[in-house]
Amino acid sequence: MYTNADVTLYLYSKCGKQESYKRVFVEDVFWDDVKQSNVLKTGQRDSDSVLLVIPLESLFEPVKFTSGKDLAVKGQCNHVIDCTNQKTMSESLQELKQRHGCVTVMTVDEKLYGSESMQHYELSCK
Repeated sequence: MYTNADVTLYLYSKCGKQESYKRVFVEDVFWDDVKQSNVLKTGQRDSDSVLLVIPLESLFEPVKFTSGKDLAVKGQCNHVIDCTNQKTMSESLQELKQRHGCVTVMTVDEKLYGSESMQHYELSCK
C-alpha cells in the first residue's frame, strides 16, 4: 500500500462522566487533502476534507474510533489535551486546532478483509 505521511491520532473515550483523549502516533499512512466545492443557490461553498488511509500493519494495538470526536494531525504532534474539566479540555482542543491544524474524523470505513497487507481503515476527515 502506498504511504506518504505519518499521523498523530487523538482518540476520544468516555468512562462515566470522565472524557479523555489518548494520543497515538502512527507511521506510514496515506494522507490525501481533497478539495471540493458545492454550488448552492446562495453561491459557491468550498468543502475541504482529508482522506486518511491507515494500514492495519501500521498499528501496534487495536483501535476503536469515535466518529465526530476523534482528531488527526499530520505528522508527529506532542500536544497534550488537558481533560481535568470541561473548560481546560475546550481550551486545549482550541489550541490544537489553531497551532497544528487538526481535522475531525467524520466517518470510519473498516476494510479488514483480504490479505494482511491490504487490510486498512479509511477515515474521512473534515
